[in-house]
Amino acid sequence: MKKQNGLAKQFMGMIALAALESVLLLTVSQVVLAKGLRFWFSRTEVQQHATQKQVQELQSYVTEHHLASTDVKELTDWSHKRRYTLLELYRGQTMIYSSFAPKDGMISFLPQNGTSDQNPGVLVDKTGVYDWLPCYTLTFADGEVSAMLYYNGFNTYYGTGCEILLSLCILWWFPGFFLLNSRKIVRYVVQLSEEIQAMEGGDLDHPITIRGSDEITTLASCLDSMRVTLRQQQEEEAQAAAKVKNLITEMSHDLRTPLTTLLLYTEILQYHKYETPEQADNYLNKIDAKARQIKQLSDNLFEYALVTRDTVAVLDPPAHFSTVFEEPLTEMVETLQQRGFACALELGEEDVLLSVSGQYVRRILDNITSNLVKYADPCSDILVRFVQEEDRAGLCFENRVLPVPASSESTKVGLPSIETMMEKMQGICRIEQPEGIFRMTLLFQTVKE
Repeated sequence: MKKQNGLAKQFMGMIALAALESVLLLTVSQVVLAKGLRFWFSRTEVQQHATQKQVQELQSYVTEHHLASTDVKELTDWSHKRRYTLLELYRGQTMIYSSFAPKDGMISFLPQNGTSDQNPGVLVDKTGVYDWLPCYTLTFADGEVSAMLYYNGFNTYYGTGCEILLSLCILWWFPGFFLLNSRKIVRYVVQLSEEIQAMEGGDLDHPITIRGSDEITTLASCLDSMRVTLRQQQEEEAQAAAKVKNLITEMSHDLRTPLTTLLLYTEILQYHKYETPEQADNYLNKIDAKARQIKQLSDNLFEYALVTRDTVAVLDPPAHFSTVFEEPLTEMVETLQQRGFACALELGEEDVLLSVSGQYVRRILDNITSNLVKYADPCSDILVRFVQEEDRAGLCFENRVLPVPASSESTKVGLPSIETMMEKMQGICRIEQPEGIFRMTLLFQTVKE
């Protein structure tokens, strides 16, 4: 049996695969972004233009908020909002502000509240240290100062780009990669839906597709089994309808033949077309025989319709074998002996408990008696013996048969009637026909005492 791979396990694998794909996409995107930004900001004019733009924005900020060069907090806030931007302000050779935050052990360039007489700032020689940086003049509320501004565009855009890429990969992870990986399952579900709709429309010949080894596969297998069962039921119903139609046709023919003869004899008596009273009595006997024949045929037809109509057989309380079969077997043997048949009974000594319907048992034995009278060879004994197989027990009837003429008026209604009644009692009817022999075995459910 193939090991089932559950949907939960598959989905977990898809989620892990989607996460891996997202990480790979993020890594590749970061590499491409880094290479692109390095190439772009390696151009001098681009770097200068970006720096000048920052200077213009700083001047606009200072002018709008009427800032003085001693407004350290506002200047620091502006610098922190623009990541990786170094800003230093000078009056002459004296540094009055720096956005650079030194580590422990390094000298602090600035006082906390601007320059003063006690702390006028730090004297710095810019020559040779910042000669690669252009110097800009900014106008503050307390006068003009020189500004050294370094703007690292690569780091700024790279950090922002990585954050955007990370957000996009996280957003794309479930609706993108996960749904992309699960499309195979979705297509299979859609295919099953189409096949179920076809089955609902009456197409039971097209099999349900069974693929994979998960819960959906189990569902598809169950649906296909249901389809096969429904198709078998339809075939059985069609066969049953054909049998009923054939039965009615044959029974009509069987009834019409003796009925025509009966009407002929009745007409002879009605119009006194006989010559002697003995001849009239003979016609009356023939009328009686034909009437009984018609009655027997109609009883068989009614019995067959009654048995096939019932859906549930109500079984009697469990009874011993001798109690169930003693009386009907006695009547059966007497009837057969009156017709010239000899019976050999081998019933044994075991008296098991059976679960049967007494009414059905009598009907079955009556049908068997009728068939024996019609088809059994009176020169050979009819053998009736007790049989037992595992949790079932019953009777086996065996006799030699006579050749049945092609013009026989019997439809053998009794055989399907017996099989149907046995099935409704959850019993088994087994028929064997070796050369010249007819053997019927009836097995009923036994009950433990």
